[in-house]
Amino acid sequence: LAPPAPPAGTYTYAPRASRRWSRNAMQATQAVVVSLGPLAPARAVGRGRRRRRRLGQKLCAGASVFVLGQLVLHRSMTAEGDASSQAATTDRPDHDSAARVTPPAGGEASGSTADLDALYPPEDGGWGDGGGGPWLDAIRDAWTASLGGSGGGGRGGGGSGGRALPPLPRLIHQTWKDAFPPRELFAPRWRASLQRVNPGWSYRLWTDADNLELVRSHYPSFLPLYQAYPSHIQRADAARYLLAHKHGGVYFDLDYECFAPLEPLVAGASLVLSYKEGSDFAKGASNSVFGSAPSHPLWAVVLDVLRNRSRTPLSGHTAVLFSTGPAVLREALRRLLRLRPGEQISAPMLTRLRETLGIAVLDSALLHPVTAERRDLSKASAEGERPLSAVCTHHFVSSWVAHNSSAHADTERRRREGHSHAALEGAGLSVLQENAW
Repeated sequence: LAPPAPPAGTYTYAPRASRRWSRNAMQATQAVVVSLGPLAPARAVGRGRRRRRRLGQKLCAGASVFVLGQLVLHRSMTAEGDASSQAATTDRPDHDSAARVTPPAGGEASGSTADLDALYPPEDGGWGDGGGGPWLDAIRDAWTASLGGSGGGGRGGGGSGGRALPPLPRLIHQTWKDAFPPRELFAPRWRASLQRVNPGWSYRLWTDADNLELVRSHYPSFLPLYQAYPSHIQRADAARYLLAHKHGGVYFDLDYECFAPLEPLVAGASLVLSYKEGSDFAKGASNSVFGSAPSHPLWAVVLDVLRNRSRTPLSGHTAVLFSTGPAVLREALRRLLRLRPGEQISAPMLTRLRETLGIAVLDSALLHPVTAERRDLSKASAEGERPLSAVCTHHFVSSWVAHNSSAHADTERRRREGHSHAALEGAGLSVLQENAW
């Protein structure tokens, strides 16, 4: 049926928008303004109706073709997206990656989402004495050879005919979503302290855009997993590991403050981790501060662990700690040592890591003088109030979680009652997707 003729006046016809008449305004690009006078005679009206009927038929045919095209396009895009998602999240290795039982010496870790037991099979009886872990020598030789050395350095600092392990670049990294970390969260003096006590060191603050470009340019096979992480903090976690692998240097969370130079801690090491006291996920090697030479073999293992845990549901803050946080670093160390389930890292193992790969695990008093449970003490940064051995301290801002006083109180109550895994048993904290900053 033809629509009723509009009354006299000035109208705008918007052919690419609503296909309706609208009065006294231009409402679409390339709109046509027409002036309507008195109604035409009946014969003219009949011809107008036939023209409108033919126009309506043409419009219906065009709309049908358009809808059919959209359906075909949607089906093709959906199929392509499903294929990309399946390729990015599969948790079984291909034949080549399954056969690789030692991490690659340098460059981007190869293979799909990792089967860690196939890549790093547990070693039975390999740590019975101080000569355990012979595969670490092979990893070291491959790494130094990739850097231009002749390998064969054995367990010493280079050995006869070998090449000394590379040092950490004097470079400090921090990350935030943009170039302006909020002062109400991170005191400017904290960042200034890192540069003040380490003269001669370079400093760079990486933004989310910088991190994305790093992954896209140097780790393209990891890009689908990186972009698929459901939270910003998971991408920030993964990016810090890739920064250490690509550029080397020392990474610090933005809530760190330093009182003394880092040089004595990193001298003679190729990778430095900080042990942290605490309970549950808080205890062990931390990813809030660490240092590395570029292309250190540990980061290839870390990438495999990230791939292996990439499908972890984001159920709360503990899922972040497990999938990209400090639990990833700790699992990478265990896989590098080929430990059996439940086997603990011992002092001889740490000695072998230092001798072969230059990995130093620092005492918590140096970079983590207080625990998250006693975080109020971290505010005692004035001379005489902090531990004398502290080089830096962590202020535990945790801007990525929605802090909940009742959940914190419940966890503290469980600790007082003697629960060894209070933080895991209680109500978890929500992960922030957006915040005021």
